[in-house]
Amino acid sequence: MPNRILKESICRSEEIDSLSWFEEVLFYRLIVICDDFGRYDGRTKIIKGSCFPLKDVTEKDIDKALDKLSAVGLVRVYKAQGRPYLQLVTWAEHQRIRNQKSKYPEYTCDCELLLSNDSKGQQKEASDNKCVRNPIQSESKSESNTDICSEQKAAAEPPVITLSLNTGEEYPVTQRDVVGWMELYPAVDVMQCLRNMKGWLMSNPAKRKTARGVTRFITTWLQKEQDRGGTPGYRPIANREPAGTSRVEQFAAGAREWANNG
Repeated sequence: MPNRILKESICRSEEIDSLSWFEEVLFYRLIVICDDFGRYDGRTKIIKGSCFPLKDVTEKDIDKALDKLSAVGLVRVYKAQGRPYLQLVTWAEHQRIRNQKSKYPEYTCDCELLLSNDSKGQQKEASDNKCVRNPIQSESKSESNTDICSEQKAAAEPPVITLSLNTGEEYPVTQRDVVGWMELYPAVDVMQCLRNMKGWLMSNPAKRKTARGVTRFITTWLQKEQDRGGTPGYRPIANREPAGTSRVEQFAAGAREWANNG
C-alpha cells in the first residue's frame, strides 16, 4: 500500500470542521483503503468491513456518514457497470499514482451519481455540483475540477420547491421529479402535496429526513394520497389540455396555474 499525502491545511478546512467525529474518521480511513486513483467499492458492507473491521459500526452509520461526505463535496458516489463506487474528489491532482490502471471504473458522464433516491427508487446526486476543494491535499484548486463543476452547474435543473433535511440543508425537487410523480400518481396534486410536505417539515424539525430517506418520505405521502382517492377537487393536467399536448407543455400549464393561484 503506497503512502498517502495529508497536508496541514486539513486542520483549517471548513469542510472537515463541519463533520462529526465519525464522519471524519470514515473519511481518513477511506483515504487509506482506496486505490491509487482514489476510488473504492461503494457498497456499504464492503466499506464497513474494510474501514471498521474491529469496530461495532452499523451499515446505517456508514450510509449517514457517506451522505454527509457527499454533501460537503469530499466524496463522489456513483454507479458504473451496474455497481456503486466512490471517488475521493481531486485525488489524482495531488496524490502520486503508481499503478497504471485503477481497480475500479472511473466516473464519466455516462455514470449515475448516487446520493439520494429519486422518483423511480434509484439513487441520484444531490449536491455534487458544489465544487468544494478537497482539503486533504492542497489549498489550490485544480483546473480539471473547476471545469467539471462548471459543466455540472450548467446541467443542473433549478428546483421548483425545496424540502428541509435533518442536516439543515434543502433538498431540491426539480421539474423532472414532479413530472415523474405526476405519471405515477395521476389523481394527486403533486405540487400541493409538496407544499404540504414543506410546511410539515418546517413544523416538525425533529422528524426531518436524511438525503437518502427524503424521497421515500415523498413517495409514501403521494401514495397515501393516491390510495385515498386522490386530491379532492384536483383535475389531472392531462384532462385540462387538448389531446396531443406534450408532458412538458402540460407541466408548464400546471406550473402557470400554480403560480397564478399562489
